[in-house]
Amino acid sequence: MESETAPLSSNREFWESRYRDEDPSSPDPEPSPAFTALMEDPALVPPTTGARRALELACGRGGDALWMAAKGWHVTAVDISEHVLATLNERARMAGLTDRLSTRHHDLALSTPEPEAWGLVYANYFHTATDIDRATILRRVSDSVVEGGLLIVIDHGSSAPWSWVQREDHPTPEDLWNSLDLGADWSALVCERRSRIAQSPKNVGGSEGAGSVGAAEGAQGSESAEVRTAWVIDNVLVARRRSTT
Repeated sequence: MESETAPLSSNREFWESRYRDEDPSSPDPEPSPAFTALMEDPALVPPTTGARRALELACGRGGDALWMAAKGWHVTAVDISEHVLATLNERARMAGLTDRLSTRHHDLALSTPEPEAWGLVYANYFHTATDIDRATILRRVSDSVVEGGLLIVIDHGSSAPWSWVQREDHPTPEDLWNSLDLGADWSALVCERRSRIAQSPKNVGGSEGAGSVGAAEGAQGSESAEVRTAWVIDNVLVARRRSTT
């Protein structure tokens, strides 16, 4: 695991505390269903036999990175929590995926990975406990996407009942696209709101899982002793870098 050196930030303290009980002996985290639906759409991601390289920002527990590596992608997963990355490395080792999954430790408010030729950059629920210039981070990293490559961003479109942040003013997908200001060599393939049923982490107490988003307005949720479900909204953006040839 590569690591950048920086003072401990309040954002880093928040996420280290959140992931302190993460254990590689527990079941692997599930990938985001909103993300896998995009990646399995051949109109967006045509099948290929060549090597495919992806960068994930704010990977969290790593469900998406593990899923991508198992599908044959060479994934570099970035997060602010050293502990969650160490756990992800061990999960990759146990799954026999160390040749296709590597990790890098960055507080993205302070540093970003060195530019490389990425076929895909993705950020699923890249939200932080403190305000950072997220659009600038995404724009900077997307500069390394190759011609024909993709940028995928999936955001919270609403606040789940178990979310640690409750708000009514979530940006729209169009707000997200406009904030990135990627330039004329990018085109938006998907820019829309999508609804689905999400499940809370077990034993939540006002916290939110990496793969969960807020409940849709007026939606009805259900609850058990450990797990809650609710209709949620994702803001989904898929952009492709145009080829100049």
